[in-house]
Amino acid sequence: PVARPLLEHLRTDVIPDLESDLGRPPRVLELGSGVGLLGVGLAMTTDCDVTLTDPDIETNFSDGTRMSTLEWLQRNIELNVSSKRARAKRLVWGNADDARALLRDGGFDLLVGSDLLYDTFNYGPLVDSIVALAPARGAILGYVTRHGAEGELAELAAARGFVSTSLPLVGEGLTKAATATTLTRR
Repeated sequence: PVARPLLEHLRTDVIPDLESDLGRPPRVLELGSGVGLLGVGLAMTTDCDVTLTDPDIETNFSDGTRMSTLEWLQRNIELNVSSKRARAKRLVWGNADDARALLRDGGFDLLVGSDLLYDTFNYGPLVDSIVALAPARGAILGYVTRHGAEGELAELAAARGFVSTSLPLVGEGLTKAATATTLTRR
């Protein structure tokens, strides 16, 4: 539910300033892309170079089709983004080898993620990946309040050298309070 309002926030409030500061289109990495709504949206509506990530899990679809979540994500990119500005790559949160492989292609100017904070069990590995991949500008994560423990991610990130700032997100279709939290290296 947060992908669309977060996309609008990034497109209007974040990406133009980042592009102006860099003097070029930003390189953005989306964490936990799923079907890629946020990352594909960024590639379609900005000049960003976007890497969408997923853990590459084998999936059986209701029509009997078998493919990995990464293959599905790449197909979605190919169907919706006409340029070479977007690609799907493997990232299992907390996996140092996956992070190193992503960094071999160069660094990123910004990490983004939408609707990732539903299971507190994943907060530690997610922060590990943010630490491994985050540029100086850090990460922007959008989420709805589901269980009240979402602030624990900011606490974990603070223990690893990040400062967090949050602002409310508004948008059509949101039925719960939504937040964009920016994690910036100290």
